[in-house]
This record gives sequence, C-alpha cells and structure tokens, in this order.
Amino acid sequence: MDEVTDFSAALPLDESVLTIEAPDGKPTTWRITLAGPAHQKTVAWADRAARQNLRRQQMQEQAQVNGKKWKAEERTPEEQRRQNVEWVVARIVGWTSVRIAQFSPEPIPFSEPVAVDLLSQPYMGSVFKQLVDFLSEEASFTKRSETTS
Repeated sequence: MDEVTDFSAALPLDESVLTIEAPDGKPTTWRITLAGPAHQKTVAWADRAARQNLRRQQMQEQAQVNGKKWKAEERTPEEQRRQNVEWVVARIVGWTSVRIAQFSPEPIPFSEPVAVDLLSQPYMGSVFKQLVDFLSEEASFTKRSETTS
C-alpha cells in the first residue's frame, strides 16, 4: 500500500497578522491582518492586474497591426505611489483600532479607501515599508511549527 503524504501543513496560510513596530523598532499594539497568496482578496487583485495588462497588450498589438505608433501611458510619481499603496491595501483584511493624530483625532476604522489615504501620507512610510516587507516575505504566510516546552 502506498504511503499518503499530507501536504496540507505546507500550504500558505489564508491570513497572517503583522504587528506594526514603532520607528524605534519596538512593537506596538497595532495589528494588521493580511491576506495570504491564495486568499480571495489576493486572487481578485491579481485578476484585476492581469486584465489591465492584457488590455494594454491588446491595445499595443492593435496599434502595431494598424500601423500606428504605440505611445506608452505616462504616469506621474504620485500615480505610481498610489498604485503601490493600492496593491498593499488590496491585501489588508483588517486592522485593530488605531489613532494617528496627524490623520484623525478619532480611532481610524479599516476600510480600503481610508487605508489608501492613510498609507499614502508621507509620515506613514515606515508602516508602508513594514507592510511591503511582510507581504514580500514568503515565510509571513507559512505555518509555524508548534514547539513543545
């Protein structure tokens, strides 16, 4: 009889939580839950990006077939930054209550539009970097092995 390998534990987690660190490196109580590689939010973002790329390729091919010059879409640095922030926000499932006085005197509930506005602020650069680093690290969505004491 063949041995059955259970590969379930090797699959990425659907969600993982990032504890945001203060600029001095100390952990805060702000926790952001992020969608893993197979999460529906991640898949939806990838599908949207793929459709945009396919549309751009089709337009370029049509221009070539029709003997027209293809002019690439020009983006401003602000537009590129916003697109980068939207990619990160598309992976956020939610966050714990946080107050950032420079943004709002009240606690800031999670919503995608609010997150895009918040993470686009120049003073949020260290948080944005932590999010990008976390999302880029494969181990962020790997199940941790249980240790026994």
